[in-house]
Amino acid sequence: MAFHINQGNPIPQVLQPGANASFAIEVYVDGNPVGPGEIIQVKLPEGLVFPPTGEIRYMNLDSGINRPLPIESRDPDGRLVRFKAEAIGNKPEGFYSVNVQALPNAAPGDRTLPDGLAIGATASKLSFRISAPQPVEQRVYGTVSAAGGVVSGTGFTSVRSATSTFTITFAKAFTSPPAVVATAAVGSATAIVTVASIGTNAAVIYTADPGGTWKPVPFSFIAMGPAAPKA
Repeated sequence: MAFHINQGNPIPQVLQPGANASFAIEVYVDGNPVGPGEIIQVKLPEGLVFPPTGEIRYMNLDSGINRPLPIESRDPDGRLVRFKAEAIGNKPEGFYSVNVQALPNAAPGDRTLPDGLAIGATASKLSFRISAPQPVEQRVYGTVSAAGGVVSGTGFTSVRSATSTFTITFAKAFTSPPAVVATAAVGSATAIVTVASIGTNAAVIYTADPGGTWKPVPFSFIAMGPAAPKA
C-alpha cells in the first residue's frame, strides 16, 4: 500500500508578509481504500506558521461537504501541525484546506520543503513564495488658508513660501508621484489654482486672482497614489 499526497494548485502558494491564506492537500492510495484516522503531517518552511486560530477543513464540493477537522497537535512555533485524514480512496475525493500565515517580518523569496507533507511513509514537497509587500493606495486631502495654514485635513503640512506659492508636504511619502487636484476654496470659486509640481514627498500649488495676477487664495486639494504598506 502506497499513499500519494500532494499540494494543490497554485504551486507555489504566494503570500505577502503578514498575510493569511489557505492551501489545498490532495491524498489517495494505491491498493485497497483506507478508513479514516491516518495522520497527515504538515511542516511549514521558515517564515510561515499555522496560526493559533487556524482551521483545517475537509472539502468535497461534489458531495457538498465542508467541515472543520480537529487538530491532533501543533508545535509551539506553529510550523508543524498534524491532523487525522478522512477515508482515503484510490483517487483524490475531496481535499484538505489548511490555513497558513506569513510572518510580518518574513523576507521575500521562495521556500520549499521536500518533506513538507507526510502521511505514513510517504512525503512530498510543500512550496510557498513570500512576495514583496505591495503598495497600498494613500489619499491625502484638506483645505489650506490664504496664509498657508492647514484649515482642515490631516497627513500633511503646508506653507506659503512666496506671494502665491504654497508647498504641501506629505507626512508619509508616496512611492511614486501621486495624482493631485486642487481647486479654489468656497468664497474664491473664480480664482485660479494651479498644481505647479508634484513629487513623492510634496506638491507645489500656485494661486492667482480671476484676472491672472498672483495672489494668495485659499484652496482645497486631494492627492491620491501608491504608498508603502504600514510596517
